Amino acid sequence: MAVGNSDLTLLESDFPALAVSKVVDADRRKNDPAYAAHRWWARRPPAVLRSILLAASLPSGTSHEEFWRLYGSEERPLTGMSAHDPFMGGGSTLVEAARLGANVSGTDVDATSRQIVAHALEPPQASEVAEAGRDLLEYLRLAFSCLYPSDGGEPLHYFWLPVVTCPQCETSGPLFRNLILARDAGKRGAVVRDFGVAVFDPETLKVHHLASPGRRMLTTASGRMVRIDTGTFRSRKYECPTCGRRSSHRDLKTGQAPRHLLAVERTPQARRRAFDSPTRNDVAAIELASHQLEDPPVDLVLPDADFDPERTDPRPRSYGISAVQDLFTDRQLLVLGAAHAWLDAAGLDAPIDRALRLALSNSLMTNNRLCSYATDYGRLSALFSVRGYSLPALSVELNPLHSSGGRGTLQQCIRRVIRSSTAVVRRSIWNPELNTVNSKKIAFERASKVGELGCSSAADHSPAAPVDLLVFDPPYYDYIVYDELAELFRSWNPDLSLGGQPLQSSAEGDPEAFGTLLADCLRPALRARSAGRPIAFTYHSSNPSAWQAIGIALDEAKLRVTALWPVRSDGHMGHHSHPGNCEWDVVVVCRPIDETHAAPVQDGHCSWEAHFGDLSVSTADTRNFNEAHAMASPRLGYPITQGGTHGP
Repeated sequence: MAVGNSDLTLLESDFPALAVSKVVDADRRKNDPAYAAHRWWARRPPAVLRSILLAASLPSGTSHEEFWRLYGSEERPLTGMSAHDPFMGGGSTLVEAARLGANVSGTDVDATSRQIVAHALEPPQASEVAEAGRDLLEYLRLAFSCLYPSDGGEPLHYFWLPVVTCPQCETSGPLFRNLILARDAGKRGAVVRDFGVAVFDPETLKVHHLASPGRRMLTTASGRMVRIDTGTFRSRKYECPTCGRRSSHRDLKTGQAPRHLLAVERTPQARRRAFDSPTRNDVAAIELASHQLEDPPVDLVLPDADFDPERTDPRPRSYGISAVQDLFTDRQLLVLGAAHAWLDAAGLDAPIDRALRLALSNSLMTNNRLCSYATDYGRLSALFSVRGYSLPALSVELNPLHSSGGRGTLQQCIRRVIRSSTAVVRRSIWNPELNTVNSKKIAFERASKVGELGCSSAADHSPAAPVDLLVFDPPYYDYIVYDELAELFRSWNPDLSLGGQPLQSSAEGDPEAFGTLLADCLRPALRARSAGRPIAFTYHSSNPSAWQAIGIALDEAKLRVTALWPVRSDGHMGHHSHPGNCEWDVVVVCRPIDETHAAPVQDGHCSWEAHFGDLSVSTADTRNFNEAHAMASPRLGYPITQGGTHGP
């Protein structure tokens, strides 16, 4: 839906939304190193932001051929322009604007975001980070390799079972969903095994290997036949084998329950990964770590904080993890604590220090007690790979010092930071002549000018005028509270904190309160906006209240909608897939009321689905589109420009 056909920007008149969506879809499995240094939530695809920024800078009437030529070129068409993002988050808007040549600035309430964006815009020399990273790893391995004994191969993963106590009969027993540790199911990209499936005996807790991945039954030590896909924990409840009482993690306080080391996955040289029951040396190393944590052999810097008891999401406190340190094993505290102490003493140049701190911060998600395992792929599932502080039935401890493999080792996290300075990136582009997506390497220059990256609420931050391109992705109305997730990062970095009150919906879900707060956050940036320039943001929700809140924000900020465009955005995969997830954003383009005239109200439902070609649209996205259309219809406007009033 677009209003106006001349003297507008391309973003308002003829934005190539379908082609952009196909580029986004093709980019789903491409890894842009600039965004890989540190995890952040709900980053919009770079293709979406690059397209919006470029189209907002081009006049209506620009051909799609010219648009895509600029999109895929190494030219810097935004040179001389300024771009600002009041909710910069993971930095997609600012990185893409800088790559297009704009001077950039932004703000976010979370200081972790500021560190991530500052590094992405102005990364240090890769060789200097690599040298410092090697020194750090050498120091840690010298001090703590003894905690990861190599019996038959370098250990990669340690598998732990919680031993819980029934609140009714007070009988203790292991909590597990099933008996499966790993399976060679022939999945693309999965680890290849010498066995079909690795399981454990529920009676002895010893590891066994079955030849066929299709095997359903295991003969236990006592001769019983048991199904390998069953356990004591199902439908989110533990069923006591003695009395039958069903209890939740909250009832059991599973997070503070004692744990049993069940298995170790090793990487023997020149052989495939192997699963074994733990050896005496493995058990002794755990005991040694406990002693060393009481009397550390080197300096440690550890988090000294509790998780906020007033959290919107009660986890992880609800299942017994109150202190941040409780989220980590003794070995993890030793290695991570020594790494932070080493950085404090190293005296590195600020950009290199920041880069390595980001690597350590990123490693927190793969080195904690809430990591699990993708059994059919042989990969660790990091904290936050599923929403929030989810508690796995079978937790996995990574060897952070592993020399070659493993998702989230310190070596890998440092490499990700090193690669993030890469200038040449492979991206998908659209070929308008053939109507196909092509892949192309583009050499991006460093940011020409980086303005202030503030750590505050957007309501309290006034960007330097003029702002030519105001493009952003506001916090979602009814999604996870990101500052609560990032509490983990801030707790390990006392210099990082919240710079103000995060924008989030109230516990009662009041759209008026959220909309009013969002408008307050927009006003400072709107005052700095160059006259005559549209603003644009991406949004999605199948919740009518969320779109109602957006409408309230636009009314409070005195904005009218000049265009709406659907674009492919979140391509959920694996355990993220759910029928209720929206996988499309709506790009909302606005101008101030005093720069527009009201357009006729458009009634009825939108009919975008007919224009999406072979891209899928879920029921949730249909609701998303209809709610966006309903919000925008009474707020449509067309701009008044120097050439006169322009409308449909």
